[in-house]
Amino acid sequence: MEVSEAGPSGGGLSSRWRVREQVLCRFMDARIKALGMFLNRFSIRVVAVMTVIAGLGWSSVGWSQGPVTWHSHAGSSVRAELIRVDDSKVVLQVEGNRSPVEVSLDSLTLESRLQAMQLWFNERDAKQFQMIRQHLPGMYERPEAVSRLLLEIHKAVPESPYAGIWAGVGLSEGENNLELAKRLLMQAIKRIEAQQEVMAGRHSMTLASARNNLGVVALKQQEANPAASSFIAGVQSSRVVSAVLEHNMQLLAQTDSMRTGLIELAPRLRSELLTTLASADVSTSKPNLNESLYYTLDFDLPIEAGAGNRKVEGLDSPSVFMELVSIGTGFVVAPGIVLTSTDVITNTDGYGPKMITVGSYQHGIFKALTCKNCLMTSPRISARSGIVIRTNETIGTVTRFRIIPHRAGSSDAELAALHVPGLDLAPLCIANDTPTPATELKLYGYDPGQNLVKQGVREFTGEILTEPDHLGVQKVSNETTGGNRGGPVMSDDKVVQGIVFAMSENELETNGRAFGARMIRSWFNRNVRTTSLTSVDDLPPEKRFDPKASVVPVFVWGLKSGSGLFSDVADGTGPSESLMIENTWCVSCIGSSYQDCPNCVNGSQSYRKQEVVSSSRIAGDVYAPVVKKKRCPTCSGRGKLKCPHCKNGRLDLRRR
Repeated sequence: MEVSEAGPSGGGLSSRWRVREQVLCRFMDARIKALGMFLNRFSIRVVAVMTVIAGLGWSSVGWSQGPVTWHSHAGSSVRAELIRVDDSKVVLQVEGNRSPVEVSLDSLTLESRLQAMQLWFNERDAKQFQMIRQHLPGMYERPEAVSRLLLEIHKAVPESPYAGIWAGVGLSEGENNLELAKRLLMQAIKRIEAQQEVMAGRHSMTLASARNNLGVVALKQQEANPAASSFIAGVQSSRVVSAVLEHNMQLLAQTDSMRTGLIELAPRLRSELLTTLASADVSTSKPNLNESLYYTLDFDLPIEAGAGNRKVEGLDSPSVFMELVSIGTGFVVAPGIVLTSTDVITNTDGYGPKMITVGSYQHGIFKALTCKNCLMTSPRISARSGIVIRTNETIGTVTRFRIIPHRAGSSDAELAALHVPGLDLAPLCIANDTPTPATELKLYGYDPGQNLVKQGVREFTGEILTEPDHLGVQKVSNETTGGNRGGPVMSDDKVVQGIVFAMSENELETNGRAFGARMIRSWFNRNVRTTSLTSVDDLPPEKRFDPKASVVPVFVWGLKSGSGLFSDVADGTGPSESLMIENTWCVSCIGSSYQDCPNCVNGSQSYRKQEVVSSSRIAGDVYAPVVKKKRCPTCSGRGKLKCPHCKNGRLDLRRR
């Protein structure tokens, strides 16, 4: 590595691992060289294409992965942000350096090479998706025009599949340009497969969509066997099969069974198609579909993107559709369990599908871990029951909100427990009783703002002001903000005495409202049955943990405004049946509005007539059948008949 810095040594590897690493390195060398070929072609095109893009007013995504650690074979390491990947090098912006530096790919370890390719693919996906997302409404309104714009984006960012899939659909549906549509869809599939070689399971839903659309194009060309193969591969690509794909497969099987001669499957493919249909895990969403073929525009969201409108430095948005809508505090009360205030999660101004992440410093790096389950009860409907989640891994996890109305101000309405897999932080001790008035305590939490991550946990000194009311609520002298809401109230002996769950009901007061330890225990024991709280009796004072190490920021993400078309797919858990386009081109005549006359060839009919073929004095006239041609009366010699199924190549929708 050209940039050296003190770091972990690369020695001590077993010989077996070294052999494995050498094999993987050779494999990765081939993939990286292929990536370099992509990039070389991109550099030739980008000047012309980006001129067009600039004129159209497309904006690029503000992507920033942030610095990560890079390791060399020599044992050195450096923290830097990836700027670019080339065929033989990576360009890094090293922390503390004014200018980027180039580092040879050969000098990097296998893990760092994989990291480079993953980050690069993430950036290209985010960039292309930001360029195309604004054109989705136009796919329904004017696919001909939009597909040409998407085609240029497909060329400009040659590592990402989104534009190619959408452009392929637009060309097929808008212009009936089947050959170009097929070529684009096959290119998009190859791009996904290239990404999957680096990140298994990547773009599974996007791949299923591409293969469905390729099957539709093949059927429009009356190529039944390639269509069946593409549909079957589409089912195998995704965990949950789109009902649209199932519908297209059923149409193919039905047409094949009718023996019309238009569509006829090979016996092996016919059997495989029916078997796949019978065993497919189809989406429960069943749209009303006509007897037509349908394209799908379903996709997996880009993994990396810039943060939303409420930017926090050092924190990346989990998806291009999500923006930060609420910030609060939580603290670890059991392995992988974070206690916080319901108000942190529900105070999101009615934003769409929600996703919760919890920040944590682990191994010296700040990471946002995804909440898998959120258990809360609330009188508010804004945190409606639903399933959301996207992680920084290739497979998403599921967050389920369980909503049961309760009286506002009660612990059942104001407390929430987050299950966060991978959160390796020690739980805090919970007191056995409620603190008494005038008890001096400390509140731990976060200040809202751009520097939340950098500032870390803040300590606020205050005291308990009141006895618990009939709901168990006590007032504290600390001012409660959007940042420290959900933070623990603790005594000097490192014991949690309560939780601040909300601001004062009186807007003129700066006091916060809190539940004491007894209310925390009561709520937790009623609602969280899988684990138990740590008591002061379980840990003596000398073994109790630093409160700041177990207090974490809680981030709530909502769907960006103006993203209504994407609301059903923002969670990435399955296909959306709203993102589909009906094929309106006639399959019978391939959109030409004419069919070959069944009674002739090119307007002529052949018939046989006995005619004299030779004559002699001995045998006389010799007769033989002679093939003659006449004008076909059916088509009047044109060789074509008007297609009875369509009007000008389009399906007659008025007949439905």
